[in-house]
Amino acid sequence: MVESSNCAGQPYRLIDFILVACGIFSMFQVAQQGLNLVKKAEADRFPLVVEKGPDPARELFVFDEPYVPETFELMSMDPDDLFDACEQPQLLAKPDPKPNFYSGIKVNRGVVREGEGMKAALERYGLDRHVLDPVIQELGKAFDVRHCRPGEHFDLYRDSEGHFRSLVWHRSPFAIYEVCSGYMEPDRFVLIRQPVVVEKETVKVSGTIGSGLMDSFSAYGLSPRLAKQFSSIFASQIDFNTEARIGDSFSLIFEKYLKDNELVGYGRIIAARYCRLEGMCLEAYYNGEGDSKSKGYYTPDGRALARRFLKTPLKVYRITSRFTSRRFHPILKVFRPHYGVDLAAPIGTPVMAVADGTVDFTGWQRGYGRIVILEHEGGYKTYYGHLSRFGKGIRKGSRVTRRQIIGYVGRSGYATGPHLDYRIRKNGRFLNPLGSRFQAGERLPTDIRKQFLTKVQHLRSMLHGSDENRILSVETKTTYDRPDGCRG
Repeated sequence: MVESSNCAGQPYRLIDFILVACGIFSMFQVAQQGLNLVKKAEADRFPLVVEKGPDPARELFVFDEPYVPETFELMSMDPDDLFDACEQPQLLAKPDPKPNFYSGIKVNRGVVREGEGMKAALERYGLDRHVLDPVIQELGKAFDVRHCRPGEHFDLYRDSEGHFRSLVWHRSPFAIYEVCSGYMEPDRFVLIRQPVVVEKETVKVSGTIGSGLMDSFSAYGLSPRLAKQFSSIFASQIDFNTEARIGDSFSLIFEKYLKDNELVGYGRIIAARYCRLEGMCLEAYYNGEGDSKSKGYYTPDGRALARRFLKTPLKVYRITSRFTSRRFHPILKVFRPHYGVDLAAPIGTPVMAVADGTVDFTGWQRGYGRIVILEHEGGYKTYYGHLSRFGKGIRKGSRVTRRQIIGYVGRSGYATGPHLDYRIRKNGRFLNPLGSRFQAGERLPTDIRKQFLTKVQHLRSMLHGSDENRILSVETKTTYDRPDGCRG
């Protein structure tokens, strides 16, 4: 019985032991918390001061003076440089490009031969008829394709498959036409005129007369065309065929045009000067302002250089007989007056009217052969004898202008060789054509004259300069036609 009672009380003892242990643990935690509260209160009342030493890391980045490294290299801010080292993203493959309309273009350059037309020239390069005919038709809108001149050249463009693309026709340095086929409509053709880029040089040249005006100009590299223009300017002042002397000097400022560094034509002479050996000088300056009557060459003070009458009706000639009251006639074999001058020139040389006037007579007169007589203002008449034929439209009563062609040199009538018998008569009295002095030209209008005199002052300083040959200015211009005043 005793044993059974002990076994029954054991569970209660175990419970008591657990409760005692939990109480002891709780008391220990309470005591620990109390101790922590006491330490915190003492720390708040008496704080602990700790002296800190130097901070090595701080000393590395604090300086009394700005830090500048011995070598300093500025970093590029170009995004391409900043990201060169980075791996570039892989791009997607591009599709094949669209076929180019002008890919594989081939060009054939051709020239019109002697006795050949446009169609024959193009057929030599195998141009198909269904293309040839419409191309020629398009060019016919710009000029007469039936009158192609030998030397005209063209550029024929075809693609790699031989299909026509365009034709560029060079009719002259300033007339270039292109016929091209359309991109979407290859059978449709379009005509355009191409612009031309040229350089206009203003040049000064000075020289001395040698054996003649033409030869002297050639010796200085000047074109005969310039020599004719120069003599025409002073035609009413001096006759270069008979009055030019060795040692006379000349100066001129003129324009010339270049295309691709090649000379394509001369422009106007804008200033000219001719000085005789004895000291007399003639000067002329071109005026392009105002109406057609105001345009032309004037003296430095603005007076028209062209007098009413030209010195002679021929540009080139040789005097075979002068004005005299007693001359032995080579055919009649008698002495008789010769109230004119005989100007020898090849048959067919053009004869010009020396002044504005009206045709008083045209026909045949015994020893004069074919002759034209003109009547001018102021009681003047001029005679042109021994002609081979008359000029176009020259008949009694018709009006003529100075420099108009009224006939051509011949040997009709009493003549031993081809020449022109030229005479001047005033109020019934014959005058020496080579010794007559005619009325000076009119002055420029006041509104134009002031601007002209300013221009003359600038040109005259260059014309009188000591330098002989130099380029005064260069101007680049784009044009669709031959520039005003430009001749080949």
